[in-house]
Amino acid sequence: MKLYIMRHGESYSNISGKMVSSQDTELTSKGIAQSEAARDFLNINFDYIFSSPLKRAKQTAEILAGNTPIQIYDDLREMEVGLLEGKTWAELEEQFPDVDSGRGLSSVSFPQGENFEDILGRCRSFIDQALTNLPTDANVLIACHGIIKRVLVNALLNKPRECVDHLNWCDNTAFTLINMTDTPKIIHLNHWQHLEADNLRTEGFHTWGYLSEQDYTLMN
Repeated sequence: MKLYIMRHGESYSNISGKMVSSQDTELTSKGIAQSEAARDFLNINFDYIFSSPLKRAKQTAEILAGNTPIQIYDDLREMEVGLLEGKTWAELEEQFPDVDSGRGLSSVSFPQGENFEDILGRCRSFIDQALTNLPTDANVLIACHGIIKRVLVNALLNKPRECVDHLNWCDNTAFTLINMTDTPKIIHLNHWQHLEADNLRTEGFHTWGYLSEQDYTLMN
């Protein structure tokens, strides 16, 4: 079984200059173009498609779905950030300097929101309910969000929780491809080349998107 785990296309929350998780925003025109570029690049008739219930993920899945029905799983929604929801980056730095969902994801706990164990539990629940009994030759698309994608990939690969801190952010519609054999193997990690041709990458991503220089694929 091949799992294509994709972050949603650019949404209006992504360009708001604020931290957004539970607010249900739609894709921008760029986000739609990113999703179409991913669809054309992959050119796959997926056997199964799973999506977060939030609009930005559902819209992304719909663009790639073709005639394949989309199955919605609440466990795939983005991590609830509690009191940080809707804060600007400057406000976050001033008010919550110790809350780090980047390099500190494995131990993060959002005030009045979720912690890492909550997200890991949701990911394991999704794996058990949705993926366990699928055919071994299936092509599967999972449309979700930045934080949940990092934890889900780490869980699928059975890596220690600390490894997730070295799994870099992914750009909008970047995907990780895992071949789910007896020993799951990464084929592509945060693959974004489909965004190059039409200049669809997020501006400045190279300055903030990389959390670690370690090779995540070699970590155990």
